[in-house]
Amino acid sequence: MTTIVNSAKPYSELTQSSDESTVYQTFLARIPYARHLGLDIPKDPAGIVVRLPFHEALIGNFMLPALHGGVLGALIEITARIAAQSEDGKARCPRILDSNINYLRSAQAKHTFASAEIIRQGRRTSLVQVTCWQDEKSRPITTGRVQLLFATTDINS
Repeated sequence: MTTIVNSAKPYSELTQSSDESTVYQTFLARIPYARHLGLDIPKDPAGIVVRLPFHEALIGNFMLPALHGGVLGALIEITARIAAQSEDGKARCPRILDSNINYLRSAQAKHTFASAEIIRQGRRTSLVQVTCWQDEKSRPITTGRVQLLFATTDINS
């Protein structure tokens, strides 16, 4: 069951009583499509790992069966947003400027995981590299680079 979170809640209030995993889960709860897909962030010492649980509705090719490419693209974009937002001190919700998705192999009908590496985090933009895998992280099924834009709160910025 997913909890709907008031997106106006200050970042400091989120982090005072929660561990990192709960804060990331709160970021996910703010994205309606992430809630629809059932994405979650299990605790992982390696950093942010987003899990896409398998549902039959996610299959795009029933002959293989394989996950729909749009679902994998959404997983990449959402993972990039969570990673960039977690590094932003003001917890602003970034908007996607550009994304480049590389489909490397067919995604089987099973749970899928994604991890992000921030290439550059600036004051207004962020560039994030995301890798998706199923069985072994060393055998990615999809990768992508996502450029994000943060809203400025100061007109003179």
